[in-house]
Amino acid sequence: MVIRPGRLTGVTERMDRPDVPPAELARTLADLARINRTFGGTRVVLEHLEPLLDRLPSPIRILDVGTGYADLPRAIVERARQRGLPIQIDALDRHDGIRAWAARACAEYPEIRLQDGDALALPYPDRSVDVALASQILHHMEGEEPVRLLRELRRVARHAVVVGDLHRGAWPFAVTWTVLHLVSRSPLIWHDGPLSIRRGFVPAELLGLARSAGWAAPKIFRHPFFRLVLMEQMG
Repeated sequence: MVIRPGRLTGVTERMDRPDVPPAELARTLADLARINRTFGGTRVVLEHLEPLLDRLPSPIRILDVGTGYADLPRAIVERARQRGLPIQIDALDRHDGIRAWAARACAEYPEIRLQDGDALALPYPDRSVDVALASQILHHMEGEEPVRLLRELRRVARHAVVVGDLHRGAWPFAVTWTVLHLVSRSPLIWHDGPLSIRRGFVPAELLGLARSAGWAAPKIFRHPFFRLVLMEQMG
């Protein structure tokens, strides 16, 4: 699968660097979680996950790859608690500093287990989790990495894969740049947010990546604020 011209590659977002000062990283993670709640980054994944929860065997086992601050797993646990559904979430992230701050945020969420793990070679057997999630990490990858990630997510999932990411385009870039400068005071977010849009995808690209990864029936969903969700249900 070849991504059409226009996708920015060969750059690194500042939050991915290991030398970000811990205090600045903590402030940025909290700010980013607030922005995701406000502008739908968390909600759009929940919208596609929630209909599955009542149909999955108990306890529900979910894998969230590239979890970051683990704000998505915490939101899932809160929904599961409201419904009285036992749930276990493995939340993977390779960034030691981000994982440390996520552990603090998850102190009152024993349902979440934070782990270091390679997204491109997930340390799980085939079909070992009910749902595999990846929110806002696909655009961090280059070359064959997106296909490898999607292949791994589908390999470990029994029932569904849900992937959230960003819609690339000139208008999404302009709006994102403007809004982030209005709602955030973090230079990291000012830099990384618009950059993420430039590294995002268009729907046809995501579908092509999924098919290259062996997904049988991928579906794409568009959401406000330039959010895309790629999903497949396997039964």
